[in-house]
Amino acid sequence: MKKLLFSLGALAIAGISFAQTAPGWDGMQTQAPALHYPYAMTVIDANTVWFADHAATAATDQGKYTTRTTDGGATWTSNVIAGVPSAATIGDFSAATATTAWVVTSGSGSQNGVWKTTNGGTSWTKQTSAAYGSASFANIVHFWNENEGISAGDPVGNVFEMYKTTNGGTNWTKLTSAPASAGDFGYTHVRFVQGNNIWMGTDTGRILYSPDKGTSWQAWQSPAIDFGGVTTAGSSAYLAFKDSTNGLLQTNDNGVIGLWKTSDSGANWTEIFPTGNFYGSSIAYVPGTDNTYVSTGDSSSYSTDGGHTWIDMTYPAGEANYSSGAIQFVSPTVGYMGGMSQAQLAEGPVSAIYKFKGQFLAVNDVNASKAKLTIANNPVGDKVELKSTKEIATATVIDMAGKAIKRENAATFNVSNLSKGTYIIQVKYTDGSFENTKMIKK
Repeated sequence: MKKLLFSLGALAIAGISFAQTAPGWDGMQTQAPALHYPYAMTVIDANTVWFADHAATAATDQGKYTTRTTDGGATWTSNVIAGVPSAATIGDFSAATATTAWVVTSGSGSQNGVWKTTNGGTSWTKQTSAAYGSASFANIVHFWNENEGISAGDPVGNVFEMYKTTNGGTNWTKLTSAPASAGDFGYTHVRFVQGNNIWMGTDTGRILYSPDKGTSWQAWQSPAIDFGGVTTAGSSAYLAFKDSTNGLLQTNDNGVIGLWKTSDSGANWTEIFPTGNFYGSSIAYVPGTDNTYVSTGDSSSYSTDGGHTWIDMTYPAGEANYSSGAIQFVSPTVGYMGGMSQAQLAEGPVSAIYKFKGQFLAVNDVNASKAKLTIANNPVGDKVELKSTKEIATATVIDMAGKAIKRENAATFNVSNLSKGTYIIQVKYTDGSFENTKMIKK
């Protein structure tokens, strides 16, 4: 028997189409130099957003900058990250407040280190107790608040080099709990955080996972080939988790995009074969929603069913659809996505950064929208009587092959001509929402 699947977000049966209007983006320019793009972003709230940028190879200004807004993007300020070694790369960035943030610099020897600002990026001070040495390569930094943070680099010996602080980086303590395997190394900014949980990806496709802000670690092999494309050229992967156990893995193997889901923090994965346009540059969970994710790349799309179905998002009129990959949501209404400063593509101009426009359905709204549709006389005889706390506009009877065979504009109607068996009734409420229930015809 053909399995009958329903998506309440978008369903087309027998010529009846119920489609959502896609949320989208407002574009804006920042004070970042031309052809600089957000690399690592922290969205603190609707008004306060920071990012550290990288420069495209064509940019005339190859300097290292942080850019921030404290008024929701109405104005932006860019500052050079002063004092860091000129040959170092800005490997990662994390902000805790509108004035306090950290960067980790990556390279060789003295090029590695953690730097802190407490004045909105005007000046930076190196935190020397994060003692990356001559054999180091620093990759990530993340702060959960103004005091608790972690920085990690490639393996030195048979463990990943890591430091943890509980006082804002005044003192860093070395950790030795993240094991490395042969050929394993990490990548700059390849870390994924949800609550107290943090994940890192390696060049061998392994996932390192800590449930306690980096104190203890586990390691698993994932379906990803390489999280950053150094060992296996053209391969990359990204993670997004909605809680400590449930999340998605996005893989990109030279343009072949894959999607996987886990329910055990990443120890095991099951492949998803999504419908709609799913993009392969990055992926983010939308906090406060039941199961909404956003994917980015050549364009962007969202899924409200945990990655199975994707819907394209809208861009400003006349602009090219684009994302640099950096993306973060903090609620169903607040999110930002990276673009590229003062950039022009063949398809049109590109914004320096994008601000989410619209609203995803929050968990409370999802629960409120479930009207607990029931059939008063199930199994039914000649007549079906639908009951709900919402006003029913239409009811559609669907057989188990997915065919709509009857539609009525009432909650009670005759079904005497139906054969014995199991059916699905989908109602549309007067508020525009939908709900399904199973009917047994006797």
